[in-house]
Amino acid sequence: MGVRSTHHTGSRPSPSPAAATPPRSYELASSLWRMYADRVYSRWEKTFLWDMIEPYRRPKSFTPLIAIYVAAFYTGVIGAAITEQLYKERYWEDHPGEAVPLLRPKFYYGPWKIMRGEALPPNQ
Repeated sequence: MGVRSTHHTGSRPSPSPAAATPPRSYELASSLWRMYADRVYSRWEKTFLWDMIEPYRRPKSFTPLIAIYVAAFYTGVIGAAITEQLYKERYWEDHPGEAVPLLRPKFYYGPWKIMRGEALPPNQ
């Protein structure tokens, strides 16, 4: 039986001593500063370019904002109608056949005038 050789005979050469040593700290710092400067300069270029183009861009549309406002308004209208209907049904359960008094405003505590009918009693 032969003795196996433990020596590795691969095709890759061993790295040179210069490649094995890590870069010096000032080289690393210099490369980091170079990357930072490139980034800042290119960002400045982009800002300058977009500032030149800005007057020629189409104005932003108000359609989404108006759609949101219209949806919010009608949501409030539907909510108020549902609240008033529930108030009437609760009143009619206790007082069947009677006229339902006005629903007191929820978020207004100041004076308010009633054109026809009686003023509501103060809050309990």
